[in-house]
Amino acid sequence: MLFAKLTEFNMSQHNQDTELLLSIVVPAFNEAENLPACLAALRETFPGTPCEVLVIDDGSADATRAVAQRLAADWPGRVRVHAHENNQGLGAVLKTGFQLARGRYVTVCPADFEMTPIDWQPFSERLGHADVLVGCRRQRAGYNPLMRFNAWLYPQIVARMFALRLRDVNWICVYRRSLIERVAITQKGIPMLTEILVKLRDLGATFLEIECQMQPRRHGVPSAARPRVMWRTLKGLLGLWWAYRLLPVLSHARIGR
Repeated sequence: MLFAKLTEFNMSQHNQDTELLLSIVVPAFNEAENLPACLAALRETFPGTPCEVLVIDDGSADATRAVAQRLAADWPGRVRVHAHENNQGLGAVLKTGFQLARGRYVTVCPADFEMTPIDWQPFSERLGHADVLVGCRRQRAGYNPLMRFNAWLYPQIVARMFALRLRDVNWICVYRRSLIERVAITQKGIPMLTEILVKLRDLGATFLEIECQMQPRRHGVPSAARPRVMWRTLKGLLGLWWAYRLLPVLSHARIGR
């Protein structure tokens, strides 16, 4: 059974009805059209798991907030909606989500991503085995040769800059909340995911790499090969590396809330 191991874990370590196992943060900026499918997929993927979904509307100009509130009413007690009055960027969204999370573990699901049981199964089987479960994609569905090269190169650069040797730093991760809430996020774009992992490493977190599949996108095309995105990512990573060299390790984490 797909969630047998997760259910066993729940029974042995989460015997309090009020305790949540997982918080799923859903960043949403102008995602009114994608939210219904995203939350429907989450509802199918986590039918009996003691979890919550936190939809963080980042100052959307469309009906994202109204759609999220309607969906929350359809899934009572499982979905909470928080709205930023102004667009603040993904970093601020994750800060808000991590601060509001009540689950023992936290993960992030973009509003344009429809998570399936196949996506979550490798993580459910190993939940609790480490502080951070790092998803490592076996293949890059829909990637062209340049994007596949970038996907290989980026972890190599991260390893040289930060001595963080992981095969994949930009995919699904599951964090222990007691640690992730102590991380001070400064980046706004793709390097933010590396920043989180580096700072968790410096806090003494344990890591476990999880082999997982990457489902093909149903809508749109990946932006990882766009020159502007590539330059912005490299610039952000260099800025993070420079700050990392200048500041003491302890300045990379906020102790307590």
